[in-house]
Amino acid sequence: MSEKGGSKIGQFFTDVKTHWTKPAPGKYVPYREYLDILVGNGSNYVGNKTLEYLTFAASCYLMMYHYKLPYLTFSIIALINMPLNYIWTMMGWVINDNLGFLPKKTERKFNGVYFLLIIIGLSMIIGDYSQLFNQSGKFVTYLNGLEGISAASAFKILGTHILWNGWSGARNIFWRKKLIPKFGRYKYSLYCDIVPKTIMVFLIGWLPFYTTITDVTTRVWVANLLFSIYNLFGFASGQKSQLENCAQNCSPNVRERIFVRTYPIKLSHFAQSILAILLPVFIGMTKDKWADIAVFKYIIPFTFLASAILTMIFAGRIKERIPQPPIEKKVNINFWDGIFGVMRNKYRWTLTIVGLLDSLGNGMLAFTTILYLYTFRLSGLTYSLLVALVSFAGTPPDFFTPYFIKRFSYKQIMIFYQLSRALCYTVIVCSYLFCGDNLVLCGTLSVVMLFITEMVQTVPKSVSYDMDVRINDYQMYLSGERLESFSGVFGWFTGPITSFVGMIIPILLLKFGFNSNWDVLFIDSSRVKIIVIPIIFDIVGYLLMTIPYMFWDYDDNKQSKVIEVLRRREEVTRKLYNKEHNITDDDEAENSAVSEEKEVEEVMS
Repeated sequence: MSEKGGSKIGQFFTDVKTHWTKPAPGKYVPYREYLDILVGNGSNYVGNKTLEYLTFAASCYLMMYHYKLPYLTFSIIALINMPLNYIWTMMGWVINDNLGFLPKKTERKFNGVYFLLIIIGLSMIIGDYSQLFNQSGKFVTYLNGLEGISAASAFKILGTHILWNGWSGARNIFWRKKLIPKFGRYKYSLYCDIVPKTIMVFLIGWLPFYTTITDVTTRVWVANLLFSIYNLFGFASGQKSQLENCAQNCSPNVRERIFVRTYPIKLSHFAQSILAILLPVFIGMTKDKWADIAVFKYIIPFTFLASAILTMIFAGRIKERIPQPPIEKKVNINFWDGIFGVMRNKYRWTLTIVGLLDSLGNGMLAFTTILYLYTFRLSGLTYSLLVALVSFAGTPPDFFTPYFIKRFSYKQIMIFYQLSRALCYTVIVCSYLFCGDNLVLCGTLSVVMLFITEMVQTVPKSVSYDMDVRINDYQMYLSGERLESFSGVFGWFTGPITSFVGMIIPILLLKFGFNSNWDVLFIDSSRVKIIVIPIIFDIVGYLLMTIPYMFWDYDDNKQSKVIEVLRRREEVTRKLYNKEHNITDDDEAENSAVSEEKEVEEVMS
């Protein structure tokens, strides 16, 4: 090793020792917190991976083998619950984006509604609301004819949905007010959910519903009630861990956020990959493998318990660092302020349009499945190794994300990403059109292009995460709050469009001979059409997606200005808060904050 290289390594260890608990000048995150993010996120991801085996869905082995629930009941329950979801969602927007701090009058109204829902829900579960209807009428007769559901149980299922939303709504207000001031807006729920979640994970395996309840209709609604209570307590946030959302906001410094995303968060993902390998091995060691109820009594609950304990040990030192005023002085956001507030954010509109254009490929079959199973005719170890190789292609480039961020703008990176995807899939289309008879050549070209696509997508993915954080920062600059929940209103516009677009490709595939009979994919002439046409839609979408990104002007300079304004606002409101509470402090930041806001407004215009 060269003397220069040894010097750099020595300097690194010195920096780690010096700034283990206190960040370096100009930075916000100490090295110890990097370790906390790595282990805490990894443990959180292990817990999330474990919970994938406990879902109220047809894909869950527990549901289908042990509980023996009919396949279609899950879709029927979803349809029963769907109409009221819009109401609960809109109420949730107001609560979430106000962090639970509502005007007293509004809070009383919301709690009144939620407690009424609890009473109605309980009464529907305890009583038999089907008796209110003509027992020989079409409505009751139809419900009684459904597999696994009767008229009586359908009302109990609806009652469970109403009870759940009443309970979760009131609980949401209470715990947000209690815990967000202390633990922040992203990880607070870990502290109120972790114990009841762990209890429910154990109860699901230990309560003998699957053996003691012989009537299938009763077993369906009881299982639905049990999993509704289980789903009340969170451990994940969509596809992310609770701690990842917190870690992504650990610093107002863009470079530091990217570093956290690239290294500690990225490395933490390996924990769930290891679990995905080890857990099936442990399950294979049981007497009857998945058919052994011990899997759900011991292996899954105790694995989750270990991950939950580790998560909570390391969660405490992971901090979000969003410049914001004291909670008591935050801006109050009513429903219409929230709706029109998010619509003022031009950058949300940009990404919404990008998402719409990306939906042009909706409805296409999984290309990789067709490629590996029907073009290459792969199976067993060869199939697994190829899938693993392509999936791993994106990991090494991700560690160079900070390098690319320094040298290229977000606009350049995202435009390059769309053009590279368009180019790679154009090569795939050409290989099928002109080399389709040569399976080896066609398949090899396709795999190489998939490999390249996987390599070039990791940096843009990290950039897209930070773009979301920047948009939330900008939203806070515009509205005084981040309005992350209210941004769901864009789904009202995009949902119907994407649903319509998603029908185009299935209709075309039906025309080309695909009608859920996958064996037709073994016929070369049919397979080419079924593959090529949807990919062409995707290529058009990728090319069109470059257009909105051309208007993306949210650069580092604007982000710095926004963060500075948010910081100044925090200073001013905190000084006013201290003054109101007889906490001595001077008010020198007020004037500078006003002038800074004017400066930013000029930059943003």
